[in-house]
Amino acid sequence: MLNIIIYIRREEGMKLAHNKIISLILIIFIAVCLTACGTLDMMVGLKDENNPDIADLSDLTDFEIVEDTIGEEALEEPYEEVIETVTISTEEAKMTNIMAYYEDEYGFVVPVNTKIPWEEGIAKATLRSMVRGSETEKRIAQSGLRGVLPEGTEIRGMSIKDGVCRVDFSKNILNTSTLKQEENLISAITYALTEFPTIDKVELLVDGQALSSLTNGYAINKGFERENINLYGSADGVNYTVYYKAPDTEVMGHYVPITFSAAKVGNPVEFVMEKLFEGPPADTTLSNNIPVGINLRDVKVIGDSAVVNLGVEAVNLSEEDYKDMNSIVVLCLEQYGISDVEFNIEGLSFEQAGLYFEDSNVTPVFNQY
Repeated sequence: MLNIIIYIRREEGMKLAHNKIISLILIIFIAVCLTACGTLDMMVGLKDENNPDIADLSDLTDFEIVEDTIGEEALEEPYEEVIETVTISTEEAKMTNIMAYYEDEYGFVVPVNTKIPWEEGIAKATLRSMVRGSETEKRIAQSGLRGVLPEGTEIRGMSIKDGVCRVDFSKNILNTSTLKQEENLISAITYALTEFPTIDKVELLVDGQALSSLTNGYAINKGFERENINLYGSADGVNYTVYYKAPDTEVMGHYVPITFSAAKVGNPVEFVMEKLFEGPPADTTLSNNIPVGINLRDVKVIGDSAVVNLGVEAVNLSEEDYKDMNSIVVLCLEQYGISDVEFNIEGLSFEQAGLYFEDSNVTPVFNQY
């Protein structure tokens, strides 16, 4: 606005004498300076009594003024929002991973990696999650799994001493209908509790009393160790566990551990791989995720690595078949501390045999609900 006024004055000044032009410009300049100074005083409070600490405009910078204002005015309200966010994160942190054991529709005991709210006595909480009708069982129901402990079973007490865990159950644990159900119940309880590093053996009480057997005759007058889950064949000899794949449900499939007993072998890794490639017991609905026609030649173990040597038929592997096979092989070998698995074909690497698959090193996470 000032520029326009001056411009007009200058146009008019072309018709005036030189001395009048100079006088008019000086008057306008003085008026502008006085107005601007007054505006600055109002903006920064240079002469205001409410700002006694500010003695001179040169003591201030724009940065200092803006920082001061934002720091004081914006501090209070967002503080509550930050607290609320921390509270949500804390709630999530209270969930903890457990390995619980359930029964599938085919009668197999199945390990499940799931989360439950953290609490003191997490071993008892794990057992409660395995009771029929529990919130955890309801959550995984679509997977075709069910609790192994009869509905209404309570854990009255638990003690752990020298690796032995003694659990006192309510009498509802006696509400079983078959010997097989009782076998699965004991197996699931034992495996779930021995997942904890301080527990090696499990003993059972019912309403504070040591019983000789459950309702259908399964003996419980001894301690139970981690062995013989889903046992096939004789219990004599050394146990070897092989994982097979159960049929997919509407949600997903799951892996089932099968125990085989045999004489002690020099290379247990190779024995387990032989069992996997042979396929599951014929009277089951399980599968081995190994493409039809693929044969195992041998397995070599070097430290925490295993080299699985396949027959020449493997040159026809698709990448999808390879990934499925790799997943179940890695799962089976995890129990032996194998962290790296390499496949060969008649002693040649996949690349040398003309197969170029993406690196599919997998972490053996399974049955995660």
